[in-house]
Parts: sequence; C-alpha cells; structure tokens
Amino acid sequence: MTLPSFRFGGFELDPAARELRRHDTRIELPSSAFDGLVYLVRHRDRAVGRDELMAAIWGRADVADSLLGQTLVRLRRALGDSGDTQQWIRTVPRFGYRWVGEVEEIVPQRDATSTLPDAGIATPIPATPAATGAAAIGAEAGPDAATAPIESTTGTDAPIALRSRWPGIAATAAVVIAALLLFLALSAQREQHAAPSAGTDATSNGTRGNLAAPALVLPARVDAGEEWEWLRLGLMDLIANRLRRGDLATAASESVVALLRERRGTGPAAADDIELGLPDTLRIQPEVELRNGRWRVQLRARDTTHDITVETRADDAMKAAREAADTLLLRLGRLPPDRRDEAPQDLAELLARTRAAMLADQLDLAGELIRRADASLRERPEIALREAQIELRAGDYLSVEQRLTRLLDRLSAERDAELRGRALVTLAASYIRRERPLDAARHYDEAISLLRGQKAPDALGLALLGRGLVATLRGDYTAALADLGLARSETEAAGNALGTTQIDLNLALIEVRRLRPATALPMLETAAARFERLGAQEEFVFTVASIAEVQQLLLDHTGALATTERYWPPQSHSKNQRLRHKLAQVRAEALFEVGRLREATAIVDAALAEADRELDAVVVARLHTLNARLAAARGTAATAVREAQLAQTPQLEGYDATRYLQAWLIEIRGRRATGDAAAQQRTAALRAWVDADPDPWRQAYAQLAEAEALAAGSAPEASLPHFEQALKQIDASGGVPDDVVEIIAPYADTLVRSGRLDEARALSARIAPWSDRDLRAAGVMVRINQTPAHSEALDAAQRRVRELAGERELR
Repeated sequence: MTLPSFRFGGFELDPAARELRRHDTRIELPSSAFDGLVYLVRHRDRAVGRDELMAAIWGRADVADSLLGQTLVRLRRALGDSGDTQQWIRTVPRFGYRWVGEVEEIVPQRDATSTLPDAGIATPIPATPAATGAAAIGAEAGPDAATAPIESTTGTDAPIALRSRWPGIAATAAVVIAALLLFLALSAQREQHAAPSAGTDATSNGTRGNLAAPALVLPARVDAGEEWEWLRLGLMDLIANRLRRGDLATAASESVVALLRERRGTGPAAADDIELGLPDTLRIQPEVELRNGRWRVQLRARDTTHDITVETRADDAMKAAREAADTLLLRLGRLPPDRRDEAPQDLAELLARTRAAMLADQLDLAGELIRRADASLRERPEIALREAQIELRAGDYLSVEQRLTRLLDRLSAERDAELRGRALVTLAASYIRRERPLDAARHYDEAISLLRGQKAPDALGLALLGRGLVATLRGDYTAALADLGLARSETEAAGNALGTTQIDLNLALIEVRRLRPATALPMLETAAARFERLGAQEEFVFTVASIAEVQQLLLDHTGALATTERYWPPQSHSKNQRLRHKLAQVRAEALFEVGRLREATAIVDAALAEADRELDAVVVARLHTLNARLAAARGTAATAVREAQLAQTPQLEGYDATRYLQAWLIEIRGRRATGDAAAQQRTAALRAWVDADPDPWRQAYAQLAEAEALAAGSAPEASLPHFEQALKQIDASGGVPDDVVEIIAPYADTLVRSGRLDEARALSARIAPWSDRDLRAAGVMVRINQTPAHSEALDAAQRRVRELAGERELR
C-alpha cells in the first residue's frame, strides 16, 4: 500500500520515508517525536488524549507525563510552534492535544523502480561481480590501530549526596546497565554498524525503502556438522548487521532470539514456519550447507506480499554470508556497504563465534574461544573490548578498568571513533558499578561526542542511557529524562528491544526516587516481564528485586517476600557476584519484615562473609544497617548501636541516604535505651546533617528524632508539635506508606501516654488499612484500644500483633 504524505505551511511530512522536510531541507526528529507528529496529523479531526498519544508513540500508556511533555516541546520547537502560539499543536487542558493547522494530503503515484519486487518466488542470483556491484570494489582491511597516547581519567569521585527517599534502588540500577554491553555489536570489524536513524536515505542516490516495519533475521539452518553449530546464531547476527549497514532497519538479534524462545525455542526447527505474529515484517531465513569443502548460503526473505531468494557459494561460510546479504540488499534496491574497511576473515570469525556464544548465554565459552585464538588475534583492540565486556558481566570491574585503560591508549578519537566510543561506554559502566559516577559521566560525555558521528545507534543509546542514570543519581531529573528520551530514540532505531526496556526500567526508578512507588510498581512489573521474555536474566532479577523493595515501601511485606522467591537462590539466577549480594540483601530485608529473623540473619552473615569490602562497600553498609535492625528487634540495644555505627560509612551516605539515616536513628534509639547520654549529641548532629542539605523527607526524620527524644523525657507533651511537624513534612514529601507509619506509630503512642486518646484514635485511622500487615501499625491498634469498651478490638489487635511479630521481641 502507498502511504499518503502531508503538507502544511512550508513543511512536508512523509510517514513512509519517515521524513519531515521544510523547503526541501530535512528536519531531524527523534523517532518518538516523529511518531507523535504523524499520529496527531492523521487524527487531526479530533483531540487526542494523553494516554492515547503515549500508547501511539511508545506502545503503552504508563509513560511519565514529563517524557510526553518533553517530546511535545521538541516537536513544537522543530515546527516553529510554542506553547503560547500553538499554531500547529493545541493543548487541550486536562485532556491532551489536537492538531489545528491546515493540512493537504498527497497520495503519490506508485514508482515501480523504488519498491520491492512483486510477489512470487524469485530466481536465485549468482554471486558474480556484476551482481554485487560496488560491494566487490576494494580489498578487505582491518581498522587502523592508532598509537598516539590518550590520557584516561580514572580519579576517585567524591560521593554524590542523594536526596531521594529510596536512592538505593536507582543507584543499584547501574548493575544492570552494563549487562547490555554484551549485546553491543563490535563495529571495529566494520560488519556490525546498526540501523540509521529514522528517515535516513536507503542508498547514496536517494532511493528509499518502503518497509513499514523492520526486517528480522532468523537463526540459520546449518548442515555442516556439529563443529559448525555456532553458525546458527553467528551467521544470523552477521547477516542482520550487514543488512543494517545497507540501511535496512533490522531487529536486534537478541530480540529475535527472545521472540523465538517465547514461541517455542531457539533451535532451527523453532524458526521453521513458526507464527511470529509479525505479518508486515520482512522475515529472512538463512540456510548454510557445507559440501566438498565449499559453502552454500541461501537467504529467503518474505513478508505478506514479497518472497525473494538469493544464494551464494564461497570457500568460507562468512564470506558467502556477506555476499548473500549484499545480494539481498541489491534485490531490495539498496546499496551494499563498502568492503574496504572490513575486518580480516579470521578476526571476523572470532568475533562472530564469541557473539554467538554470548547470544546463547555461554560466557565461559566465549572467553575460552578467545584464549584458544592465535596471539595475533588476541592482541586486536576489538578482542580486548570483547574480553572487557565478558569481565564486566562477570563483575570483575578492576580487570575491566585495567584492560580498557590500556586499550584507550591505543585508540585514536579521529581514526577509531566508534570503537573508542564503545570502549568508553564499557569503562563508564564499570565506574558506575564501582560507585564512581563522576568518572562515569566524563567517559559517557566523550563517548556520546564520538558516537554521534557514527552509524551506531545501539552504542549511542547505551551511552545516553548511562549518562541519564548518572543524572538520576544526582537528582537532576530534567537532564535524566532528556537523555533517556534520546536514548530511546536510538535504541528504537537500532531495533534493540532490550535497550528500550532498559530505558523503561530507569523511568520507573525515577518514579521511585520521586516518592511515587505506587506509580513505579506497574512500570517495574512490565519491565520485568519484558526482560524475562527477552531472556535478559541479569536485568530480570535486578528488576524483580526492585519490585520487592517497592512493595516494602507500600507495606506489602508478604508480597515482597514472595517476589524474592522468583530469584532465590541467587547463584541459580545470576553469574554476577556483586548483584548476588544485592539480591541477598533484599531477600533478608523481606524476611525481617515478616518476622523471620533467623533466616534473615543467616543470609546477612553469609553475604558479609563473601562480600568485598571495597567493591561491595554500599551493600556491606546496608547489611550492617539490617543487622542493626535485627539486633533492635531482639532487644539487644548495644549490638544495635555497634552495627549502626558500622553502617554509617561515607559510601552509604553518598549513595543510599535512606539507610544511612535509618542507621543513624537506630544508633540514637539504642543509645537512649542503654541510658547513653551521647544520644542527645547524636540527635543534634543528625539535625545539623539534615540542615546542611535539607529536603522535606530528611527534615521529617530530623523532627522525628527530636520528637522521640522529648517523648522519652519527663514531659512527653512537649514532643507533640515536633511529631505533628514531622508528619506534615512526610506528607509534603509524598506520603509513602512506610514513612507515614514510621512517623505515626510513635506519635500515636505519645498521644496515648499523654491522655489524649481521642486524638490518637483519629490519627490511627490513617494507618489502620495497614494494621493487618505491618507490625508498627498493628501495635498502634493495640495501644488505642486498651479500654474496657474496646476489649474485643483489643483482643483482635493483640492476636494480629503476635502473628506479625514472628521472632521479633514484643515490648
């Protein structure tokens, strides 16, 4: 079908070519902004609701409002419009948007020379020089290795003071960002450039393809013996990347493997005539056969209206596959990529083999393939980067830093821009995992500047994603959302479903940091389901752990514990030791909240014994915080004080203010319980710490500490204004259920002791809905019902407290 284009003002909008032009000058737009423009123009007869527009752009309606607003601002800026003039796009208050400009719809004539061949089985075209055209010009050559030294910045960062209620979740998101690097194609071999941005001309002479959906390459059917089984995924990936270099938008190999896994499996039989539910997608099935030392590669490309078959033969399987991909591009009216900068055959094969092993989640095998390779190959910069990617996934961050620091000294920004950019992204990810965000930010900045000039949207998207995470850690949500929006455009252009889901995960974590856990929870659950379908195990288990933490904030303790069962035991679900410590911590906290103290203690002790005090500094501090809570729950105040002091490290202060402040409060309460006069000094110190960097949430907890100090004295009524102010500040910060109960429980207790029972009962109504699942809230129900008139309510409340307490001591 030929799609119409639209004219308005001096603009021409061509949805089929994905281009917006003004007076014959193309205007670059992110894909999200372009999709929004097309949808508004096509539905110009009516107003479009915000949820409807979100679903049209991103395929879902649970997108942050700020992201939609930012997209519309960018679109209006490109059109010369604004929120004031609204010449083209009018804001419909409390509903959405409407296109209001005059539009001329144009239906172009069909041009047989620019469309795909008609339906029918095509005759195979031999791989002759005439057929391959420009692809046969020039010899294959590897990338030039620069020797000019480039200084690498590896200084230690000062901690970033986080202001959010639950920064630990977003801070630990850095663990999974680097996992995407295993799926980045190594473009230095010049086989694996990703798809261009939407709207890019398909060939140098301006011919444009008219595929409305991306192509996808299925795993190859291999008839060559067991030793060549790696070609099943290796050739799939090589052909897909070759097609991208020819400007045919092709789905990422990870997405295809995940799609097949979801349907039936990843074997060749699974790809044979399986119903993928993608009728408009050009589906390419490779077949490779070895006969008498000669390789035959056949590609069959089909969609709802086309069926094309090409076949090539060569002495080498990868050479035959490249020629087949180039021939297919020609049959589709596209110019194959230049071969003059391609990698030598042996390097290309090693990269393809290791890539295939990674796609099959065989990281040990990928490393062994490199170790068995010739020394000359192992010294190649492309292989050094591949080794760093494997080390990053394994959690060996120091080795990543050492390897890539040496590699960057060999790579020139001018001659090796893309490979250097990818190396910088990998190194930056390791710095984030080592809690050095400032170093990470510098490397992400350099990588972005290098990659913007390359055809590598997958790598650029990951660099923007990483920089967005750093901005999130700093609390700069405007910058974070801007980078995440740009990153989504790049990952969509690369056909990278995994990268797009990674961005959605980080958008959810920003909602957590903004004290909106109820909003974040469904976003996290959606991301977890997508990661599971994609087979992204590390991302999946991290997201599941984040769900459990959010459930704790919402006081769904039983649900949180059940959620952790999805990744327990952690060694069966993650190869990353650093991540396993985090998973253990979340599981132990969930056990604590349901009163299973012995199990929680066993997990904490095991994690502390295995953790690295430097690499796992934040998790170690969190575990000591939990130990302090365990000790307080058992009534051993002195131990609680000692563990709380161990938890109050600069690393925890910089990266998890929630647990840092929690440890401080436990220390103060423990000192007060043991009659330690230093409790008053530590309360004053907490107030000074909060006043140095105030926000409503921190101020609420400083008020709580002061209120509890006064309540423990001879005139508890003096504490009531402090409790009241603390509750107001918690409400101002977002009113997260966990915080509300933490303030109201001692507040109501003090009201009861002051003889103000009616006020206590009125206050308790706010937390009564959680009294059947949270011990603190249940305890309030006991205290307000201790009168003869409420004996039945008291009995019920006491039973509930005993059920919830578990192994916790009741006082």
